[in-house]
Amino acid sequence: MKKIYLSILSVVASCALFAQVPTCSLNTTFIASTKIGVWPDSATNFISGVVGQPYVQNLTVKVPKDTVASGLRFCFNKFVLYNPTGITNYGLPPGLNIGSSTPIVNTTTITNGSPVFKFPGNANNCGSIYGTPTVAGSYTLHLEVQPYTNGPVFTSCPAAPNVNGGSTSIAGPQSLNYYIINILLPTGVMKLDKDHFGALENYPNPFTGKTTINYYVEDESIAELSIFNTLGEKVYERKAQTQNGENTIELDANGWKAGVYFYSIKYKNAVNTKRLIIAE
Repeated sequence: MKKIYLSILSVVASCALFAQVPTCSLNTTFIASTKIGVWPDSATNFISGVVGQPYVQNLTVKVPKDTVASGLRFCFNKFVLYNPTGITNYGLPPGLNIGSSTPIVNTTTITNGSPVFKFPGNANNCGSIYGTPTVAGSYTLHLEVQPYTNGPVFTSCPAAPNVNGGSTSIAGPQSLNYYIINILLPTGVMKLDKDHFGALENYPNPFTGKTTINYYVEDESIAELSIFNTLGEKVYERKAQTQNGENTIELDANGWKAGVYFYSIKYKNAVNTKRLIIAE
């Protein structure tokens, strides 16, 4: 009876997580490419987060229609993503979860204490890593992916495969252990020298579209905002009239490439530099 009760609780908790998942979207550049698998890839990796600030990392999963092994064609039914044995919640930072706003991806299956996801063959779907991180550190994710196939076949594969069928006969599970999420400590107001000036973290961060940069001064003058990409190239600048106390600058980054940027606010003889992240 106790095991049944715990199982019911696990399923209820899983459904609750799914209900809170943000709406995900496909990365159009990745979908249009010849690549398959997961985006971001291992070279791009996942964006960093800050303790106490909402975090969202969008994922695009592109499953091919078929594969050829030993000269024979096999059709993909699905790829199943699950939590490895001995790992807690995929190795995610405390406070973060993984899920999908696409109903077909979610299952009610629990493996090693965490929900399982299925990505249909010959289809593009998305998911999200989301939540509010609570503990700073560098976290390596641990994911197990099991492909399911039908075959060998001697005709074309179906456009819409049976996601409940297939076997694991041609390939065992693959371990993905190269994704890293860095969670940083929040930075508060800093007063620099006689200028009594400090920059707060922008919010939201990471973000898509718009974010608000907050900074603090104890005077009325001109502040200069400059934004640089990771190559050190200046991509944006503007000036703002300040008022005594907390000031804000709303940054509209629609159309900017996703990635890490650095912003500097110069006020009189002081400069504060921080990082902002544009999500997919």
